[in-house]
Amino acid sequence: MLIDFELLTKTLVVLFLAVMSPGPDFVMVLRNSLRYGRGAGLASALGVACGCLLSFTLVVLGLKVLFSYHLIKVAFSLICGAYLIYIGFLSIRNKTQHQQLASQQRQTGVQRWFYFKNGLLTNLFNPKLYTLSAAILTYTEQQHPSIATNIAIVVGQGIMALLWFAAVSIVFSYSRVQTAYLQKERLINILVGVIFIALGIRIMLG
Repeated sequence: MLIDFELLTKTLVVLFLAVMSPGPDFVMVLRNSLRYGRGAGLASALGVACGCLLSFTLVVLGLKVLFSYHLIKVAFSLICGAYLIYIGFLSIRNKTQHQQLASQQRQTGVQRWFYFKNGLLTNLFNPKLYTLSAAILTYTEQQHPSIATNIAIVVGQGIMALLWFAAVSIVFSYSRVQTAYLQKERLINILVGVIFIALGIRIMLG
């Protein structure tokens, strides 16, 4: 089965915007990097990426089962579409909520495995991750993607998460970069909000 690269690209772009928008994963990776070193930040980033692989696999498999029933598919599409529109409006209205984090004295003697688990569990136990990813992936599943396309989406999202949060742990440890990014957080929220609203309308229309 061939991969639908157009659908893959559209899905990954929206998912990347969702990942890029500051949230629990972002703050956790940045704090671990600043407090315990970039190695801890990179281990946390790897944990987040592995969490994405698992959580997105569960979401895709769940949607596949639900969408085998037409009535459930229609109801779920309406609910997810409305949820994305709601999240979109909240994103546009929200002001910057994150503050610049200062570097602190780094602790030693803690294994990288701890930070990996920190990233993994932060990602897996974030309920908003499942609701938001399910809402976004509902659009994808409406297009009846092949198994290869779904696998590419899950793997691609995991790679994007790893690259993004690895960049967060390295680049964002510089105060000037943090400041520049947080100054643009409002614009990022507006952009993400508009895209979510448009996608929510598209999902509701089927």
